[in-house]
Amino acid sequence: MKFTLLSLQNKTLKKALLSVLFFSAFTDFFALPGIIHKIPDQSGQFVYYEDKSFERESYFGIICYDEGTYGLRYFAPAKTETAPLLPKKDIHILFSLDTTKNYIELTGERILSAITPEDTDIVNYLHDMIYELSARRKKAALHSLLEEKISVQQEYEQFGGEVKVNFDPLIPIFNIKSIQDSTGKTVFNLVTAGQLSSSEDENFTAFEGLPLKTEDSRHALSLEKKPKTQKISYSKTPEFTQKINLDSQWTANAENFYTLSSIAVLALDVIDLSSSTPAQKETAASSLLRKFTLGTDGTYPYSQLQKIEEKNNSATVSNLFFNDVSKSFTRDFKILTRLDENHLAIMSLTVFQGAYSRNNRYFDAIIKSYSAK
Repeated sequence: MKFTLLSLQNKTLKKALLSVLFFSAFTDFFALPGIIHKIPDQSGQFVYYEDKSFERESYFGIICYDEGTYGLRYFAPAKTETAPLLPKKDIHILFSLDTTKNYIELTGERILSAITPEDTDIVNYLHDMIYELSARRKKAALHSLLEEKISVQQEYEQFGGEVKVNFDPLIPIFNIKSIQDSTGKTVFNLVTAGQLSSSEDENFTAFEGLPLKTEDSRHALSLEKKPKTQKISYSKTPEFTQKINLDSQWTANAENFYTLSSIAVLALDVIDLSSSTPAQKETAASSLLRKFTLGTDGTYPYSQLQKIEEKNNSATVSNLFFNDVSKSFTRDFKILTRLDENHLAIMSLTVFQGAYSRNNRYFDAIIKSYSAK
């Protein structure tokens, strides 16, 4: 990357920007046995679902550590408002599987959390889920790629019999976005997804649900009435130019990196794929789009609120992220443009939710002004 970071008043925005623009794309690709992915899974990618077949609020999570090692977790927050009162439940299992098979076969497991005899049903549930969900993904696109979003009717006793399983190739591991019962009610749905940034990253084990309220009153932004327009033009290479309209309220920290007080950060960049293999070039754009939808470093996306709009040779990704460390919310926008077979352009804008919600027209106009060609 060709930008220099200066000291920001709030590290949340800096981390949000770096975690997405850093592109170490072509290593550690995996998939569960018997499943062929359009976008291969990478080490450290995980997903969390809310399972409404339980009487209490319950989450099922799975993480891919390497080709033969996965983690499963069941989490239920404490229930203290109404009877019966229930303590927090957190069960975490690490398991290995036989990678020579084209189906799930466990070869070992280790329970990482304290359990009691009463937790046997939950342990069995975790085992059942890895078998059930992988089998349903495999059945949806047997020995072939799941190229796009599809919905498949299947029988699933746990959710009342006939269900509709909604798949999306951008979602890691199972590609499952949600499951609806015969009445159309969502009984199993993706809540959040992430990517560990290092072996010290606790994003998977730290997840305990997302706040229902996403108001942000801490990050107000007072805009000038008539700031001077600044037409930004950035050419990382002579062949291509990225353009965007900012104004005098923004500070240039580098020729492709700008900040708006401590409220927002914006960066431009071009990725060169000329030294990549044909297979890597083919999956680069899709892998980046997936990366844009994942949280990292204590940050979780509201997966149900994500929007991806594709037009011509570009895709715009919109996210709302919750930072569990700072207890803050950020809006994040990424535009990915294919310039030619060897180059991809990225525009990244991250802004605190409180500032965006009160000035959405201002930021939307900036996004709309962007072009790359």
